[in-house]
Amino acid sequence: MAGIGFELKQILKEKSLVSVFKTFGYSAVLSSGPWVISMIIILGIGLSNIYLYHTQDPTQTMLKASVTYVSALALSSVYTGFFQLPFTRFVADRIYERRHYLILPNFIGTIILTIAGGFLIALPLGIFLFDSQSNLFVLLYTTMFIVLSCVWVANILAASLKLYKQVIIFYLLGYALVYLCAYLLRDYGLEGLLISFILGNSLLFILLFLGIIYYYPSYNKENQHFIRFDVFAQTFGKFYWKLGFSGMFYNIAIWIDKVLFWFSPIVGYMVIDKLHASMVYDFPIFLAYLSIIPGMAIFFFRLEVDFASSYEKFYRAINKHGTLKQIKYHKEGMIRAVTKSIHEILFVQGMFNILLFLSAEKLFEIFALPKLYLPLFYVDVIGVQLQLGFMSILAYLYYLDRQKEALLYTLAFVLLNALLTWISIQLGPYFYGYGYSVTLLILFVASIQTLNNILQELDYKTFMLQ
Repeated sequence: MAGIGFELKQILKEKSLVSVFKTFGYSAVLSSGPWVISMIIILGIGLSNIYLYHTQDPTQTMLKASVTYVSALALSSVYTGFFQLPFTRFVADRIYERRHYLILPNFIGTIILTIAGGFLIALPLGIFLFDSQSNLFVLLYTTMFIVLSCVWVANILAASLKLYKQVIIFYLLGYALVYLCAYLLRDYGLEGLLISFILGNSLLFILLFLGIIYYYPSYNKENQHFIRFDVFAQTFGKFYWKLGFSGMFYNIAIWIDKVLFWFSPIVGYMVIDKLHASMVYDFPIFLAYLSIIPGMAIFFFRLEVDFASSYEKFYRAINKHGTLKQIKYHKEGMIRAVTKSIHEILFVQGMFNILLFLSAEKLFEIFALPKLYLPLFYVDVIGVQLQLGFMSILAYLYYLDRQKEALLYTLAFVLLNALLTWISIQLGPYFYGYGYSVTLLILFVASIQTLNNILQELDYKTFMLQ
């Protein structure tokens, strides 16, 4: 993704306030992607139903639609999480080899397998979860699961395109269609909202797909196939199992605390058939997740501009027989880039959190939330900031190909988050959210130390352990 980093750096060279806003605005949208934008749209639809539209029982209908959508989003992210990182690594390897023509055929092959596997998973799952709903509802849920899975896979390549302005427009068009259709189909209740989500995400996927086809060539004398499955085969070496499980574990981990609250007899309740929610936990953590957009923008920019540049120079010096002084200089550049990015993430996100704390009561009034949830919201905001820091450390570990360490940390994320969240539920309302936040605090501190040790010994291990 260094290509998009180069483009962002060119914008920043204009040295104006507008260029700064443009750079970090693009970074915010590209780093947040469909996950955060879709949540904002759901929030907008919910507020519109409450304050603008006079539909029958709008709050309950929107709640059911939101829970159904979030369940499809969560399960599809876990399902595709196993493919996303290996596919990212496959693409990176092909770019390094200058065999770009293999990327598009393997992307199409991955999408085909994603659709086939998604159908086999989602249809029985929909029948099991919604035993009292119509066949149309189950079909819509299955379709939404498949479409979201395709969006996650397409977003991997889309975020790396130099056509970043067009990609942002694709996001806006896709989710604007969700909002428009939700308005036009508001009289059709739950099914109308699900159709809105499907149409908007389908448009987004089609636009991303067309952008990828435009950007990546497919024809070459070495490639006569429009569809390939090399990413899953042995053609280019072993499949990256550690990366696959790391991606899957991470996505399980970020949902496991929500699931425990959803199905807790203390704070969870049934919304639609076997799908549950937790009014106490869901809204505070949801708003907290939206608060990390500034930090995401900083992280994306520093990773793709500063660290990627130093990383490339370090390994170029090694491959081109640079001097020991040059190699050490570029290694120090990588360490400086990591240090700077973490400091900026903590500072910028910390300042934003302070403003959020000061305005939290007013924010809760706007969303008609009980102020009883404010302490949980404060804890969750700290937790998502720590998650952002932990996620940035994982990204650096992936860059440095430390797959084993990343796998262990993501597995620890699953186990600790599940254990400490369960304990917090048993301890009572005053401890809600602390399981998630303490988990991220432990992992963030430990992963920083691990990354520091890896960077300090990077030149030694590069040469001495070959």
